[in-house]
Amino acid sequence: MPRKTFDFTFVFKITAILSLTLVYVAQWATMIASPSLRTGTDFMAFYAAGRVAHLHGYSNAYNIDLQQEVQEGVVGFPLVQGQVLLYNHIPYLIPLLSSLVSADYVGSFLRWVALLFIIHTMAVVLLLGSIKNTSRSVLLFGNILFFPFFQSLLLGQDTSFLFLGVVLWVVGMTKKMDWMAGIGLALTSVRPHLCIVLAAPFLFYHRSVFWRFLAVVSVLVLISLLLLGKDGTFEFLTILQISAGGTWHGMHETDMVNLIGLATRLFPFVQSDVIRAVGWIGYIAGIFLTVVLWQKEAPCIKKISASLILALFFAPHLHYHDLTLLLVPLALLTWNDNRAAYLPLGISLLLLLLTPLYYVLPYVLYAGLAWLLVKRSSQLTGAMPPNPTG
Repeated sequence: MPRKTFDFTFVFKITAILSLTLVYVAQWATMIASPSLRTGTDFMAFYAAGRVAHLHGYSNAYNIDLQQEVQEGVVGFPLVQGQVLLYNHIPYLIPLLSSLVSADYVGSFLRWVALLFIIHTMAVVLLLGSIKNTSRSVLLFGNILFFPFFQSLLLGQDTSFLFLGVVLWVVGMTKKMDWMAGIGLALTSVRPHLCIVLAAPFLFYHRSVFWRFLAVVSVLVLISLLLLGKDGTFEFLTILQISAGGTWHGMHETDMVNLIGLATRLFPFVQSDVIRAVGWIGYIAGIFLTVVLWQKEAPCIKKISASLILALFFAPHLHYHDLTLLLVPLALLTWNDNRAAYLPLGISLLLLLLTPLYYVLPYVLYAGLAWLLVKRSSQLTGAMPPNPTG
């Protein structure tokens, strides 16, 4: 009888999936069971905005004093102003938050995370359904168990909306569905600094996408203005100004995985204002590079992948959970290599097991994906049919 060969890839797949699932569930359960941990997550800001909107009306959602009052009620002790985790996200999510949160903080957290998980899974299915790859089951688990996405669930961040927007944009562009691409780009406005980088080229190229994007964004802006009113809008702008300064609780520039975070860790002796200025200059340069990139004759998925890498690296504000977007270039640039389908699982295991790689691997991924862009340009045209080059 022929000897059976040892299937290493199958063992790795099962081991990785089970290990990541068990560890993620254990870590999330530990967090939600601990009052100090669950109230120290980013969800506190989302919860505060939702509760303020529910109790005092949408127009007061960005009132710092009211957000502080809600958060003090959850933690059970007074907070000084700098300890308040401000809700600095876009207004059009507030009605959804208001409908999901209640006086029960834990129950609200669970409902919010369940929604985020469903949205992310839908986006993953849409993305993988558009890619020619025979290892979709591995990619499915790898995308759902991707470490940065788990971080977004652990923190209660709204990264799933951003990821869904990017996936809609990608599928719309590659299938020449301008409305889908425009709606997807508009949804990325949950991170305005990333949305600007991704949308800027369409002011000059693919203008049919840009006009649709502008139409949807205009509707979202109008909804936001109607929700907030004059005073609420000014309070929103005040919070954005505070966030841009990087000095309020929860900014954590040393924890960022972008140019500012890299410079802050490499040059701790340099004043933060100087590093921040360099970061904003880099951000403007990133927008310029992205516009130039879309001028070139190249496969659409190459432009999309490069745009995402540039947007993430040069973003003035970027934490680990937003690296979920790297799933898109990982899928697009490795579509015809079944071995590469294991990358998301492998990356997640490395980040989970090897703490020293936590702030190193993101930059390795940036560089590695950029290298793949150069090396595999001629192989990218068959990933997602039809695939325009314009």
